[in-house]
Amino acid sequence: MRSMLYTLVAALAALLLCGAGAVALPAAALPASEDDLELLKKGVDHFYNLEYDQAIAAFEKLRDADPDNPSRQNDVATAYFYKQLYMAGVLQGDLFSSSNKFFRTKKIQVDPAIEKPFWGATRAAIRSCEQRLKSDKTDEEALYACGVAYATRSTYQGLIERSKFGFLSSARKANDYHVRLLRRNPRYYDAYLIPGLFDFILGSLPKPLKVLLYFAGLSGDKQRGIQAVISVTEWGQEAKESAKILLTIMYRRERRHADARQVVEDLAKSHPRNYIFPLEVASLYHSEGEDEEAIREYTRVLEQVRREQAGYAEVPVARIHFELGVLHRDEEDLELALRHLEQVPGSKGSTLELEKESALLRQQIEATLQQQEQADGKVSAGPVPAN
Repeated sequence: MRSMLYTLVAALAALLLCGAGAVALPAAALPASEDDLELLKKGVDHFYNLEYDQAIAAFEKLRDADPDNPSRQNDVATAYFYKQLYMAGVLQGDLFSSSNKFFRTKKIQVDPAIEKPFWGATRAAIRSCEQRLKSDKTDEEALYACGVAYATRSTYQGLIERSKFGFLSSARKANDYHVRLLRRNPRYYDAYLIPGLFDFILGSLPKPLKVLLYFAGLSGDKQRGIQAVISVTEWGQEAKESAKILLTIMYRRERRHADARQVVEDLAKSHPRNYIFPLEVASLYHSEGEDEEAIREYTRVLEQVRREQAGYAEVPVARIHFELGVLHRDEEDLELALRHLEQVPGSKGSTLELEKESALLRQQIEATLQQQEQADGKVSAGPVPAN
């Protein structure tokens, strides 16, 4: 039971977070004034380009002007949460891989300067939207905001606190609020995101856990979930980008790598200062077995770093050199593989774990090169002539 519950928590938390190194901003009620609308657009642009301090400044200014608006509180909470994940190096790596290795090996050290405003905004959003629903249970904006607030809360509980039951409780509330909204207004397309996500994950679980959850009133369907998220990418408003990111993750888990890559390429064009998207494109090429294309994409990112392109100052160069080392090894270009692996230690983004993996791979390649040299030496020497 514990391992099955862990599987559900890991899968839902990863997908509720919305992306393999990607970010997601919930749909929100638009501000009334043109100046505030422009500020919101700038905040969203900063958010999707990993510029969290600028996004937080914009969202807090809007929130302070309208503190009882739960959508404004949700924007602030989401930006702080992603800043914490970004600072911890979580937005790239293995968080969204099928193995869920992140949940077994990493523990985020929370920055109190981020945790306090995050929880303050989340609790304010829930308090505000639930108060509005007491007055009017058909308030669509409040129903949506409550779902977003509980989804954000659940990802924090799942990823940061590792609280299985707290996570599940909040996640189910998020889903319930948006299901209620869709029953009232099936054209509120942004609200299909979380129910579609639930459908996909619950439909992907092992059969014993499916049966257990069925008796608890939960069931799902993978394809129905994918279609729900696709509907948000086509007809949603502020949640379109979030839906694209989720769709990428779903396609990855279904091994539809080419479909996932097409979506990420679109995201990369829309958010050129977000270096994570082109890295994901390269990773997807590798997953497709298109190693030459993957090498080209990783090399292009390194070139952007050298050119000091806007947004690329924090690129984890060490990780790229490691991936290029693996790819060139697979392509049997061992000398070039070694040159990349030798650059892992000391490069930006290097970690002790990555350096250990790199050192082990270097030893293997060096041993192979030595064997090749010995074999070449024997061949060049030729047979010993008889007396």
